[in-house]
Amino acid sequence: MEANHSSTTKIRIALYGGAFNPIHIGHLFVAKEATYIFGLERVIFIPTGNPVFAKKDLLDKNIRYNLVKMAIKNEDRFEVSDFEIKRPEPSYYIDTLKHFTQDNVEVFSIIGEDAFLKITLWKDYEEVLRNSYFIVAKRLNDDFLTLREFVSENLNGFKDKIFTLSHPLFSISSTLVRERIKNGLSITYLVPKEVELEILRNNYYRRLSSLG
Repeated sequence: MEANHSSTTKIRIALYGGAFNPIHIGHLFVAKEATYIFGLERVIFIPTGNPVFAKKDLLDKNIRYNLVKMAIKNEDRFEVSDFEIKRPEPSYYIDTLKHFTQDNVEVFSIIGEDAFLKITLWKDYEEVLRNSYFIVAKRLNDDFLTLREFVSENLNGFKDKIFTLSHPLFSISSTLVRERIKNGLSITYLVPKEVELEILRNNYYRRLSSLG
């Protein structure tokens, strides 16, 4: 599970799926770092439309899509897809992966370590692993020990498809951003400025917390 991968004539893209509830600088840093380390031509952010697993304080999918669009607008190799947003069906990753798979493309999937540890619960997860490399971004403070044990016990046949990405912003999360908003604390520098202003202007997350 090393960071480097052999060269190929195929175009490398990465699919970066998730709730992005909201998108924050940790997401952006990981995408940028992966672009350099793995030689990616594009990183496609894919906000979840109708998540299979329940999400707390989930903003409307179109709002989350627009926040991602704001966050990446100045990055030439980043784009956002509304593929899952437009689908009425649950957001099964196998369907998303099939949609973006082409003969001349080598697909990587960027995912947080905590989310990857649940991959065996995914629909057709073995097919997913056969058809995509995974870039697993650091989320736990154990130098991937838990991840390595999980792969060894559950995904031993897919070790060559799984890469790790360490980064210094692993403690920043969407949950942290939401909790700080609810507690009246600043989120400056945790999210892009335009995203921060949009969240505060529309009272996102603060409003959600008052509905319980």
